Amino acid sequence: MTPDATKKPEVALFNWRDPRHPAAGGAEVLAHDLLVAFSKRGYDCTLVAARPRGLPATETFEHYRVVRMGNAITCRFYAAWWLWKRRNEIDVAIDEVNTLPFFSRFVVPKKTTLWIFQVAREVWWYEAPPFLAAIGYALEPLMLQVYRSCPLVTISKSSAQSLRAIGLRGDIDIIEVPLPPRDDGRAATVPERIGYVGRLVRSKRIDHIIRAFAIVASARPHAELWIVGGGSTAEAARLRALTEALGCAERVTFTGYVSNERRDEIVASLDCLAMASVREGWGMVVSEAGRFGVPAVAYDVDGLRDAIVDGRTGLLVSERSPEALARALERVVSDRGFRNALGAAAAAYIEPFSQAAFEWRMVDRLAHAP
Repeated sequence: MTPDATKKPEVALFNWRDPRHPAAGGAEVLAHDLLVAFSKRGYDCTLVAARPRGLPATETFEHYRVVRMGNAITCRFYAAWWLWKRRNEIDVAIDEVNTLPFFSRFVVPKKTTLWIFQVAREVWWYEAPPFLAAIGYALEPLMLQVYRSCPLVTISKSSAQSLRAIGLRGDIDIIEVPLPPRDDGRAATVPERIGYVGRLVRSKRIDHIIRAFAIVASARPHAELWIVGGGSTAEAARLRALTEALGCAERVTFTGYVSNERRDEIVASLDCLAMASVREGWGMVVSEAGRFGVPAVAYDVDGLRDAIVDGRTGLLVSERSPEALARALERVVSDRGFRNALGAAAAAYIEPFSQAAFEWRMVDRLAHAP
């Protein structure tokens, strides 16, 4: 598909959140970057999303327009009608799935590509009440069968394998997300400072990290744990109570939500990052720590095993227990030479995943989707 002088080819991207949505995150940043890249190459681009309170129904960003309709659920019905009216004009439909798809495959089956970072699967059991978790776990693969033979784009080998496991058989392209360049100009590492960075939610299993830290701290009087990120008041209270029960509360710092600049300052000071998630699409925080030469110790689960090369850029823990996590953390913080070698390799590992490479590969893949 090549843009011509008579009509700009049209791209429609569907995501229930746009960059100005109150709950916007990394997926919305990537959607913005992709639409800007398309528009710079001569495409007419529209992002179709939900309409949260206080935002206009339509808005023009610097390179594309946003159309907002309905809430987090009903926006899909409005989007289907919007797409139906434009089915002959739209050249590329990108269904960016975040839990619930937009089912654009029903409207323009030969023009739709599924863009999905990860499937939820086990996360349902941690993030929803048991009854809803059972429904979500059962329905997720069924809903995605709409895209059974659709071309797919995802961000890691783990996610590609998960999509195959639930029965999707279309061509899959793995296009890693862009990672920030290495940054060697930050403050020096604080020895034995272990950190977690991310949302305070149960699927991240931060309680495992706290229990592992308590084991490390019992043998290392200078060890400390920083938990960086916001979340629900209830989850924060649960985790704080755990530090009290384990007798390590005075050595654990909860920062709450912090600015990106402050987050980077803290991450750069870490001796080691700890992650115990149930699954990830890609361990983004691992890569963000790597840019400062900070290695990670993590459970060997989907997404984290893509972000870490075991024994070279960090350590993967196959036995998913606090005791095993503690042993791996102890190994890293006790051996300065080993820790520094891991950190240097982690910084080098992220270099190929540039913004330019991401944009070029995504535009080329989606513009030529069958």
